[in-house]
Amino acid sequence: MISFLLSGMNGQATGNNQEIEPTELKKKIDNHENIFILDVRTPQEYEAWKLSYENQQSPKLIPVDRLFMNDPNLLKEIPKDQEIVTLCAHGNRSMMAARLLNQLGYNVKSVRGGMAGWNKVYDVAEVPVPIEAQFRIWQIRRISKGCMGYIVSSKEDKTAVAIDPSREIYEAFLSVATENGLNIIKVIDTHQHADHVSGVAKLTSAIARQGNGEVLACFSSLEEYNTENTEIRIHYIKDGDKVQLSPRVSLEVIHTPGHTNGSMSYLLNSANADANRGADEKSETSFLFTGDTLFVDSVGRPDLREEAKKYAELLYQTYHQKIVTLPENTLVLPAHFNATSIALKHAEPISETVGSLKKKVKLLSMNEDEFVHHVTDTLPSRPMNYKTIIEINKRILPFDDMQMPDLEAGPNSCAVSVEPK
Repeated sequence: MISFLLSGMNGQATGNNQEIEPTELKKKIDNHENIFILDVRTPQEYEAWKLSYENQQSPKLIPVDRLFMNDPNLLKEIPKDQEIVTLCAHGNRSMMAARLLNQLGYNVKSVRGGMAGWNKVYDVAEVPVPIEAQFRIWQIRRISKGCMGYIVSSKEDKTAVAIDPSREIYEAFLSVATENGLNIIKVIDTHQHADHVSGVAKLTSAIARQGNGEVLACFSSLEEYNTENTEIRIHYIKDGDKVQLSPRVSLEVIHTPGHTNGSMSYLLNSANADANRGADEKSETSFLFTGDTLFVDSVGRPDLREEAKKYAELLYQTYHQKIVTLPENTLVLPAHFNATSIALKHAEPISETVGSLKKKVKLLSMNEDEFVHHVTDTLPSRPMNYKTIIEINKRILPFDDMQMPDLEAGPNSCAVSVEPK
């Protein structure tokens, strides 16, 4: 039986009728269609990095070599009344599985590009703000990698700032801007990323090519850069600077070291008052873009620049001198989420208030010695290829010809993964 099936696979290895684009798979999940995702990689690959989105948090795992054993009991675990979507690292093993299962009577398609293709899929969620606010905020999430970036726009004149774009999904920022009639005038990195290639240079260049005027690429003045880019206008930001969107909306720059020495957070303050309201009727709302300094369920890791204890001490000081002292209703908007602890939902933003995080993240209530000891003792594996990625980001280039799926493979691991009990 298997030899017959294998002989039927000696022809064309792929075909559009047996493949599904990663973006189409996302649409099916968003629409809650009756699909069954079958991961055919090894258990080790699956545990290290798996599809986790909406109601598909833990897809079924059956390695492709087991499928070819033709075990009837194993095949019973795959439903025939659902559309089957097979998934592997790059789409080769999943295509083999799809062809086999199709010949056995299943309705199957393979994800084109596998997890590498899924790694480019994004979701957009608008962050709720008070109705009287003079700004809008969109959170742009790279689903598989767990990266999050933002667009902040002024309602007054539609000028906008992009924060922490990832190179692999820079087009998402262009799409949000186009769909909402925005003019992105500044693109910011909160810090020098170690788990993914920055999209600042690529996005800035793309906007400039559209002819929408000069765009400012903004980086921390305290990070080390060795830029070779002469095509974009680069500005280095320091603590206390203001990033102006419009006369009524700006971002306050706060130096928040610890994840890296030069990490900057951005506080969006907007006194939302119109000419017909008295001073005591004014309302103020604050949103803090924390990069990798603080997440919604953990803290940033301090060891990616090889000085874990020193940077852990800086993190502690950052939290207690600059973040937990903010008003408790300040909304924290980080640059990453952990897919193993947070179930990403379509169009639902990921955020927490400072007040909630003070209760939820137990590390924030520790004294300094306890904090430093715990943080330095519970570090996860470092991001794959992180030293190479840091060196790439130091050069601030768009990297048009770079092949990045393997360079950036795996989920982000920029947070301390274990919370104290």
